Amino acid sequence: MTVAPDPDEYFEHVLRHAVPWDERRPTTDVDRWRAWWADRPRPTPVHELARRQGWVVSTAQLRRLGFADHDVRRQVRRGEWWAPARGVLSPVDVRADDAWVQRRREHALRSTAAALSRPEHVVDGRSAAILYGLPTTEVPALPELAGPASTGRRRRVHVHALRLRIPEITTWYGTAVATQARVVVDLARGCADDGIMAADAALRAGLVTVASLAAALDSSAGWPGVRRAREVLTLMSALSESPLESVTRLRLHDDGFPVPELQAEIAGYAVDIYWPEYGVALECDGRGKYTADELWRERRRTGRLRAAGVVEVERVVWSDVNADWPETRSRLAALFPSGVVKIRAGK
Repeated sequence: MTVAPDPDEYFEHVLRHAVPWDERRPTTDVDRWRAWWADRPRPTPVHELARRQGWVVSTAQLRRLGFADHDVRRQVRRGEWWAPARGVLSPVDVRADDAWVQRRREHALRSTAAALSRPEHVVDGRSAAILYGLPTTEVPALPELAGPASTGRRRRVHVHALRLRIPEITTWYGTAVATQARVVVDLARGCADDGIMAADAALRAGLVTVASLAAALDSSAGWPGVRRAREVLTLMSALSESPLESVTRLRLHDDGFPVPELQAEIAGYAVDIYWPEYGVALECDGRGKYTADELWRERRRTGRLRAAGVVEVERVVWSDVNADWPETRSRLAALFPSGVVKIRAGK
């Protein structure tokens, strides 16, 4: 029987970490994912070829480079290469200590392999977001492509109708992929959580601009979900430091909480979400558990914030803003004077 992962651990690893944290490279999650792609070895002709087409090569190409089938099988058995699709190999070691990180790597290569076999198709949707290192609520079961053929699930891919304009198509290591702005807007059209997380991360990493997202929204006029996408993207902020912060802000907005300050500097600390007029601070904590030292540091932090005038310091984890949001909403609303939080009827 498969045991589902703890929700907080699942979201922490699926959404926040494209590759395991490396203390030598304290950069954004998007930068770390981009670096993982860039750092693939390329001293041989096969690596040079793979680098030009999404880090994948066909078996026919390998044979032309002089690789015998048994040599390829040996590389795969050793884990030094990986087979993302029938007739397609990747001279890349996708293994990772974290199973969710490995799953994202594998999906990225499955997507570029699917595009290699379908020259008229473009990687889009959540698959494109994973290529860019953007957070998503899930890893798709099948590579998501846009193409001219009939749509739907077929031959181990999910094909959407191709409605992209030429300026909305770019390449990622040689693979045709929807631009970052188009991907963010399409995610927001389909899932508000995906949209706000991807928009914040992309804006923070410099992958998109407000202008590029506005252009992508304008080109989506009349498409399903575009009205909601416009609303979601008005909330985006480069100050958001994690997907949990992004989704928490979305929940607060949808349920009528006052507009907060983000990353407010108080007593030498950056507070994730803060309402200065009410003295309420909200910390978005991806860690499900604390060591004794971490717990002591957090207590000291809370004490200093309260000494600086913060009346209430609350924390939320992923389960608080997903399955347990009704209870969390009530708990947070009680911190404000009556009538300040305008929760819609039926909530």
